[in-house]
Amino acid sequence: MSHRSLARADGPPFKFQPFVRLKSPHPIEESSLSRGASERQTSRALWYPLFLRAQREKRANVVCMKWGTRYGPEFVNRLHAMVRRNTTWNIRFVCFTDETIGIRPEIECQPLPKFDCNPDLGAHWPKLSLFHRTLGDLEGMTLFLDLDVVVLDNIDPFFEYEARFCMIREWKDPHLGYGNSSVVRFFVGLESTVLDRFYATPKDVIISSFKSKEQNFLTRAVDEVSFWPDAWCPAFSRACLPRTRLLRYFSRPAPPKDGRILVFYGAITPVSAIRGQHDPAKRRRPGRALLLGQRRFLPAKWIGEYWKE
Repeated sequence: MSHRSLARADGPPFKFQPFVRLKSPHPIEESSLSRGASERQTSRALWYPLFLRAQREKRANVVCMKWGTRYGPEFVNRLHAMVRRNTTWNIRFVCFTDETIGIRPEIECQPLPKFDCNPDLGAHWPKLSLFHRTLGDLEGMTLFLDLDVVVLDNIDPFFEYEARFCMIREWKDPHLGYGNSSVVRFFVGLESTVLDRFYATPKDVIISSFKSKEQNFLTRAVDEVSFWPDAWCPAFSRACLPRTRLLRYFSRPAPPKDGRILVFYGAITPVSAIRGQHDPAKRRRPGRALLLGQRRFLPAKWIGEYWKE
């Protein structure tokens, strides 16, 4: 499969500036035009042999991360089962975690990679630890999946997509060119400059320029970023529900057409979606009255047909 490669704009590596809108509807694509042919060739020489090797061997890693208590071991177990059911590739599935209790014994677990981060930045920044020069004893093509995604269909295309670094195009304000890090593919060791740039960027810059969002920073910190085809990774809140909250209350979510990996964000998880509710453990806007009780939409029981061991 082909793609259009995107790249970080040229300039000092750690002097991040607030993003300036350009004429292109996707400014990061326009900035990639400034990369010279020799730079693109140098980058391709790094990742393309690894890509070809993965294609020949039909072999890749799938990894997830579990820290803290927000998600229980059942999320790891079900993600592992969904991946196994939906690929013909030889997959090494690894969970990086600080707690293995309840995770099925056939699932390989490794300690969380070392990562130092100011807690004021938020909860998702440990994902950046995947971009160390070494990642346990893993090597080659690696697909990261958030614990709360639901695999709907065959995921082989995520391994066959020809690119160095891939992620979802963020659904909100796509003209800004940011990505969503729920489904990310990379080659182990090739993106270690992400951590170098993170540690060299002041906290106030991360907060002001990237809204403390790890995925915003990641989009700008990698040397090249490509986005998955939009249909592959639909968001439950956008693809399965009406945009108007009142209409949602009377609506039963429908499975997205052509979707391969269903992504959840905000206060909805697979568990709460099956019940037709928001997850009370996740964020809720302060001061908003619960006018309609616990229910937010009719139960999406079809999710249980996919989200299972």
